[in-house]
Amino acid sequence: MPLHSLDPQLILYLRWNIAKVRHRVWCHDLQRLSHVTDLALIQEARLEHAMHQVMPDACWAFAPGYRRQNLTTGVLTISRAETVDHFPHSHREPFTRLPKAALVTEYRLLGSPHTLLVANVHAINFTPGTGHFHRQLLSVAHRIAHHRGPLIVSGDFNTWRNKRQRILDELIRELGLTAIEYEHDHRRLAFGFALDHIFYRGLTHRQSRVDRVQTSDHNPITAVLATV
Repeated sequence: MPLHSLDPQLILYLRWNIAKVRHRVWCHDLQRLSHVTDLALIQEARLEHAMHQVMPDACWAFAPGYRRQNLTTGVLTISRAETVDHFPHSHREPFTRLPKAALVTEYRLLGSPHTLLVANVHAINFTPGTGHFHRQLLSVAHRIAHHRGPLIVSGDFNTWRNKRQRILDELIRELGLTAIEYEHDHRRLAFGFALDHIFYRGLTHRQSRVDRVQTSDHNPITAVLATV
């Protein structure tokens, strides 16, 4: 059974785009990375595969993105604690018309009057400009901007050009968030820009790591966070 609350003194965090589980042994990597995790934020999660084997006693929240007859992928947030509330977002790629999903979830914190808000984002990718990308991020920012407790925003932001990165940086500044930095940065790059990010507010960053894997074209990030 899920816990009632997360321990604010130690939040073990995982963020990974698992690339629609195209690689056979993806589950071994995900189980290895998540077995002591409190929060796991997955992009391109595919529900038809053995996702239920990962953190089976946890609480799941899912926002669907791409769908066809035997395939549903989207963003998945798994937590050791009960989900107080969840808010799915869906925005379509302008060329392909395929949806990209984002999900905001909320959790109680042990001994605290405040809750933790967590945004799991898979950003729009193929656009002629940045308008659709910007609007998607703004919709998530509007949902979380007035939250008074701790806040985590992370995902695959598809920041593969300077203008996209600047838009993200501006929103992060407006929200008062801090970016996690990495001593050994093995995040996926496109045109020299990192695609995957974790930002936080009202928390302290104790440590983080980017693991190199062969089971996705993105490398998973793990982090240890705690309340201030």
